[in-house]
Amino acid sequence: MKKALYILFFTVIATNGLAENTKSGDWRKTGSNQEKIDNMVKVLPGASNLMLQMGERYRNLYWAAKQGKWQFAEYQLEEMDDLVNTLMITRPKRATTAAEFLDDGFKKFPAAITNKDWKQFKTAFEHLRQSCMTCHGKNDHAFITLPASPRKGNSPTLD
Repeated sequence: MKKALYILFFTVIATNGLAENTKSGDWRKTGSNQEKIDNMVKVLPGASNLMLQMGERYRNLYWAAKQGKWQFAEYQLEEMDDLVNTLMITRPKRATTAAEFLDDGFKKFPAAITNKDWKQFKTAFEHLRQSCMTCHGKNDHAFITLPASPRKGNSPTLD
């Protein structure tokens, strides 16, 4: 988790500029500690940014299992878990529903992946899909639905 936060911090700093704070120079070098903290909080990724990444992992998870790439499927689950944990930090108002999602959404996958069982996986994946949409509904985003069978993964590992 610490590693993910460090990566997130440095990614945010490296990829996001704050024009409003560059009038008096580089706030990262000349700003007070409070100004630095305030600016970093402003550029933390929102739920929509993290959910775009989550959607890509969702697609890759499905296709990894469908292709029998179980280790890659397990990796996608780990990354999805990290994204939700990051969301809980960067968007505290979403922490309760994110925690509910973590408690429920992934629970059926360990057996499916250990057994390398597509049928078991499909059941776990449908449970995950429903958990995602339940969370979306609790956060006033019920209009965001997910396909039961994503069209294609986006990773070169799946080509």
